[in-house]
Amino acid sequence: MLSDTKIKSLKPTEKMYRVLDAERLYIEVRPSGKKVWRLKYTLNGKEGTISLGEYPVVSLAEARKKKDETKTLLKDGINPSEDKRNKKQENLAAHGNTFKAVAEEYILDQMKYKGEDYIAQFKRSMNKDIYKEIGHKPVRTVNSADVLKIIKNTIERVRKLGHYGTGESAANQNRRFIGLVMKYAIVTLRADTDPTYAVKNAIESPETEHARPLEKDERVKLMVRLSLYGGTRTVSNACLAMMYSMLRASEIRRMQWSFVDFEEKIVKFPKASRRRQQERSNKKNHIHIVPMSEQLYNLLKEQYDICGDQTFVFSAPFKTNEMLARTTLNRALVFIGLPEVTTHDFRATASTLLNEKGYKPDWINKQLAHVEENKTRATYNHAKYLESRRKMLQDWADIVDSWGEK
Repeated sequence: MLSDTKIKSLKPTEKMYRVLDAERLYIEVRPSGKKVWRLKYTLNGKEGTISLGEYPVVSLAEARKKKDETKTLLKDGINPSEDKRNKKQENLAAHGNTFKAVAEEYILDQMKYKGEDYIAQFKRSMNKDIYKEIGHKPVRTVNSADVLKIIKNTIERVRKLGHYGTGESAANQNRRFIGLVMKYAIVTLRADTDPTYAVKNAIESPETEHARPLEKDERVKLMVRLSLYGGTRTVSNACLAMMYSMLRASEIRRMQWSFVDFEEKIVKFPKASRRRQQERSNKKNHIHIVPMSEQLYNLLKEQYDICGDQTFVFSAPFKTNEMLARTTLNRALVFIGLPEVTTHDFRATASTLLNEKGYKPDWINKQLAHVEENKTRATYNHAKYLESRRKMLQDWADIVDSWGEK
């Protein structure tokens, strides 16, 4: 029988040779110096051999253990070579079906019609919180404990950031994203269950904070502090443009120079540019025209001098033809000391104050891009309200400017 000392003393020669251990287990010494464990066996009257691994990666004790396992397979009538080949294929398939591999496939196959913001958020969640925990795991083996760990880690990560919430919303979003991948794995026959279901109620999402009109002191602080904003001019201009125009933050970010008509003093959003927003709000896709106040006109002229050679009116600073990040405008509000204010509040403020001042609700709703269900009425109102909205937006821009004068 062999011993470790004897095995170590075996030297390579010009020709391969074999040294027997016991029960048809032997070590094969190759001219290259490699020492490989092999086992001879007989099944159904036919001879065969199987490799049990290379020494010293597979020790003498491990080789003998593998020999005994192989003998058990033979006793059950299983061909050990075929069993090894099948397990290798299963292992390759499992590694080819890791959670990350399936998630990347899901992005290509199932998210082709999703908005770029949504896809970017999905990818950020995967890269920031999810892949490092389960990206390497065969998707079939991802379990509820894995998901719960990701949820807890996400909450901890967000809370450490300080001013980005308590983390429950981000954690629940990660759970939903994992669920999308797992459901895709199920329908493509690579998983059997969705482990996110068991932890669906593991944490409660905070109540949604609906948009609210700004208080008088907040309006003053906003204009004064925005005039002292220490970031880029593009970001402060984007915030001001959102206030003057009553547009959504997503529309400000997506605004392209091709939409801007300085001669007619309008910004015309085509249907395609508003697709993602329409998907989210389930409203009908439509053209939206924004008349320019003098303030918005001058701001856009200034912005044209800053990045008129870019695709987007408010291009991401230091990047070419990229829009501002989804969180940039709200982060700017945090930066100027108004973390309790969000960009949604701008529209709520405009709606509330303009209604209080007696402007027609139809004008306000049209400017907020609240869509008419009656297409004939919508077309009529579009033509009828344009000049009325232009006057209203000029009055509104004057009101906004007055906040900074107090």
